[in-house]
Amino acid sequence: MCHGDLHLGQLVRGPAGGWRLIDVDDLGLGTPAWDLARPAAWYAAGLLDTGTWLRFLDAYRAAGGPAAGPPGSDPWPELDLAARALTVQTAALALAKAAHERRRLDDVERLMVEACARIASLPPDLEPKPPS
Repeated sequence: MCHGDLHLGQLVRGPAGGWRLIDVDDLGLGTPAWDLARPAAWYAAGLLDTGTWLRFLDAYRAAGGPAAGPPGSDPWPELDLAARALTVQTAALALAKAAHERRRLDDVERLMVEACARIASLPPDLEPKPPS
């Protein structure tokens, strides 16, 4: 099962101190990488610092989360495509909203657009290879 639109704003601390996921209206079957697309995109764009991202990733893996590979492995082969797609979607929505409101991008929106520029500048040899 995939949550559908997981982000850190949907985690709340329970009375016993553990974390709980709320807002499961988009719950369904899907590719697990999409559950981590938003926090992965935020990390790649610079919205999450490395320590916060690694704590989140470690906790996700420790709870048996399937989307990031085993503990100690590089999560990006699993998360890259979903994180890139969500980054582009988020940046496009930010640009449209700012244009509609006739305002400059705020800091978060600017970071997402800058992340898109980095994605677009990647050389072709860093792109995923098609399956053989």
